[in-house]
Amino acid sequence: MSPWILIENDRLSVRISPQGGAVVDGHTAEGVPFLRPYKGEAEFDVADCACFPLVPIGNRVEGNAFSCGGRTFRLAPNAPDPLFIHGDGWLDAWKVTERRADHVELCFDKPEGFGSPHAYHARQSFSLSCARLALQISVTNTGEIALPFGLGFHPFFPRTPLTTLFAPASDWWTERAGHLPAERVALADDVDFSTPRRLPDRWLNNCFEGWSGQARIAWPEQRLGLEIEASPALRRYMLYAPDSDRSFFCLEPMSHAPNALKHLETDPMGLVMLAPGGIFSAEFAMTVFDWSNNHG
Repeated sequence: MSPWILIENDRLSVRISPQGGAVVDGHTAEGVPFLRPYKGEAEFDVADCACFPLVPIGNRVEGNAFSCGGRTFRLAPNAPDPLFIHGDGWLDAWKVTERRADHVELCFDKPEGFGSPHAYHARQSFSLSCARLALQISVTNTGEIALPFGLGFHPFFPRTPLTTLFAPASDWWTERAGHLPAERVALADDVDFSTPRRLPDRWLNNCFEGWSGQARIAWPEQRLGLEIEASPALRRYMLYAPDSDRSFFCLEPMSHAPNALKHLETDPMGLVMLAPGGIFSAEFAMTVFDWSNNHG
């Protein structure tokens, strides 16, 4: 029996894994993937799936430490990367709290310690409606002190030779050693996605600021398109396109800039301070459409 949960309707089918609170894959009724097909082996690896949650932080934390309220907090590396990355939720088991044919809800409780100071209760829902997959995530600070929290999603999308991306932004962060952000500067010409364009043929691992929350991906070879909508809590995105594997790319809606914890005392960069009992939530939706209807 599969450990994964299938939700489906007459337009889409999506598999969910309680391990990692992840989307395993997503296809149209015709079997065309709108998320990266699962590429793992028999033993599940969340890094091979189609989308996982970023909670209570996204991306890397420089030096595996941050200061808040006059205290310094240490973080333990949680993946092969030497830096603490993407929080805890993507690496642990979530509990199924509700399940229907087209809807699943999961929850996860993280106690203080175990590699990070955050203690929290996280909830996720995955819902299908016609050709739309909606993901919602929330986090409640269950610890005894106020701490900074961030949220996001880490989807992997198929990348074909003709794939185009529309995702307007105002500026972006360059990258420095350790895959950390360097400077916030004007967009380079080849990453200005204010009009649909193909991804440049080079390594990308950058945060884009000033995003409206709207994006569109088109796969002309498949005659398929995808509209992306993110809630106001998610007003920046990471764009990850490795040069070693051009079969996928990631557009990751995030509430905060990468490495924001290191700048908390001067600029929270989108992080939200939650007092004990405080709640922060965000939403992300993907709607599949027939690209041929728009482009002949």
